[in-house]
Amino acid sequence: MEEYRNRDERDLENGVRAFYWGRWMSRWIGVWPLAPNFYLFNVTFAYFTAVMLLEYVDLFFCLPNFEKVLDNLTENLSFTIIYVRTLMLRVHNHKLGSAIRECLKDSKVSAFRNSKEIDMFVQYTKEGKFFAKFVIAFAAMTETSWYLRPITSHTAIKVIPNNETENNVTLKFNLPFHFYVFYEINSVKTYFLTYLSHGPFVPINGFGTASANCFLIALSFHISGRMAVLAERIKGLRDNPATYKKELKLIIDEHIRLLKMGEDVKVSYAVNLLVYLLNGTILLCIIGYQILLTLTIGPKTNIMPLIVYIMTMYMVIAIFCILSENLIAESQKVSEAFWTCGWYDMPPDCRSDIYYCIARAQKPLGLTAGKFLTFGYGTITDVTRTAVGYLSVLRNFLLLEDE
Repeated sequence: MEEYRNRDERDLENGVRAFYWGRWMSRWIGVWPLAPNFYLFNVTFAYFTAVMLLEYVDLFFCLPNFEKVLDNLTENLSFTIIYVRTLMLRVHNHKLGSAIRECLKDSKVSAFRNSKEIDMFVQYTKEGKFFAKFVIAFAAMTETSWYLRPITSHTAIKVIPNNETENNVTLKFNLPFHFYVFYEINSVKTYFLTYLSHGPFVPINGFGTASANCFLIALSFHISGRMAVLAERIKGLRDNPATYKKELKLIIDEHIRLLKMGEDVKVSYAVNLLVYLLNGTILLCIIGYQILLTLTIGPKTNIMPLIVYIMTMYMVIAIFCILSENLIAESQKVSEAFWTCGWYDMPPDCRSDIYYCIARAQKPLGLTAGKFLTFGYGTITDVTRTAVGYLSVLRNFLLLEDE
């Protein structure tokens, strides 16, 4: 018995490890919900705001050149998504903190009745850990590679021959991001210092997006796992007619707790997901246009980075859809469990309680983009259809240029 208990404790501890990963990352920018450091957040977010303003200034000066505008927007829209994610971690810090506290309470063996419930719950937390590892690793790889891109591609400093004089050359300095520079970079030293000044943006950007995604994934799978356990408890009501009232009260309390956690997560990420959906749709359109343009230019141009970019956008949207579909599916299982628990054989007061539970369960949990759209597997199709519609407009520019 002690051996099984130790195993269950170990499994539950591993299940909440994603929250510890989120804690480590979010503390660097001051938004760990259980112990926020708003002074640190204000400093880091002020820097984030400053460089985002420089990004928009650069977009303004790119306006006469259509290709430069698209190049800026490819980066600009991605950073805007992360900017909103980081801000929403601060705005909804209290709601996320309440939800995470409830999740950490569930990491104890006493929160479950038997090993079967623990095994059922651990299956969901394992999936959550897998997706959390993916988004953390991807964020680290993407942010680092993007910052080092001018160096790794050997385009940091380009030597351009000067046509006017045979002996003189012009140096062209490429920075990692499209932040507008108000001074002239005319020496290697100035370029090096400017390059370093962009460095703090990498961890701030990476910790912001990784923390937001990690919390969303961990919370969603946790709630889905507890919903699955709750459905099994509801099904077992008919097996214990002597304890209907006591057992039903515990089930209702647990259902209310999970619904509140789910609503806190949905509200905390509604704006975040709306911005991602809108910007992501535009990004898919722009990247698709750039792929068409690249294919038109010739086969020597490398389109692999663009293909990786567009696949990444789809994978992230797919993850959001999976999280939402899990919540919806488990909510529906709870509703079905109430219907099939033998409520018609229960005392009148128990039946009336179950009526309300059934009525509330008709509104399943899920992730929403603002208050407009609930994420589901059909969302990917809708996003693709919209992006292709925008792409058909941009494609006219390409055809006009060919003429």
